[in-house]
Amino acid sequence: TLEETGKFAYENALDFIALGFKPEKTKIIINTKNIQTLYPIAAQVAKKINFSNTKATFGFTNETNIGMIFYTSLQSAPCFIEDKPVLIPLGVDQDPHFRLTRDIAPKIGKSKPALIHNIMIPSLEGPGGKMSASDEKGTVYTTDTPNIVKNKINKYAFSGGQPDVEQHRKLGGNPDVDVSYQYLRIFFEPDDNKLKSIYEDYKSGKMLSGELKA
Repeated sequence: TLEETGKFAYENALDFIALGFKPEKTKIIINTKNIQTLYPIAAQVAKKINFSNTKATFGFTNETNIGMIFYTSLQSAPCFIEDKPVLIPLGVDQDPHFRLTRDIAPKIGKSKPALIHNIMIPSLEGPGGKMSASDEKGTVYTTDTPNIVKNKINKYAFSGGQPDVEQHRKLGGNPDVDVSYQYLRIFFEPDDNKLKSIYEDYKSGKMLSGELKA
């Protein structure tokens, strides 16, 4: 619903602030709130995209709803609000939208946006998927309390360990798929040597899954 997506948008704003963006220097654009600014630009972009482009890029079919087809045009609009070259940090899943944006930019007299591709934060439920705001079991929110975060990690975080301690000591774990290790690598441990030591201890079976989560 619009109410739910609006809630996710404001929670995402907290994510940006948590990453170090200064609120007084940051303009957070919410499509539904800033549509008067975005729509005229999106309309220009949409004029340069045909259905065959989006169909080839995203695999759209005749059953795809119009909102999804128009989404790339709206997603592109913030790149062109100001007549300046821009740098877009994005998750790799958003790349197809901005590849189309780069193709369209010269056609509307704008500079192509430069892109920085960021790794996807794995879902608590495993490295095969990304965190999604709509998946409460698979996601840690910035609005979660420390106790909620701890409980989610202990209960839901996918483990690369063995079924029991004996097998784990013998066979070792797999830190490459262990979500707790991946969060440690991405967010919390700045010392590469210490991270390497944890990786090797877990892989050898010296460190248990519970110790890694702690």
